[in-house]
Amino acid sequence: MRIVRFAIAAALVGSAAAAQATTVVIFVEPMTMERYTRVIDTPGPDRVLVCMAPPAVGGCTEIPIKKRR
Repeated sequence: MRIVRFAIAAALVGSAAAAQATTVVIFVEPMTMERYTRVIDTPGPDRVLVCMAPPAVGGCTEIPIKKRR
């Protein structure tokens, strides 16, 4: 029974360490309005950015995320 508890505790600690914040970047082609996404693991809070696809020039717009419990 002691080994089972240790295995469960190790699994919980290992899965908690794997959780990271994610940045999702949605690129939009300005001519065709076609979209594609890139997902990046970054430190800090989760973020969603909408950007014009390269080589377009312009800033990215951050979209607010609804927090779920």
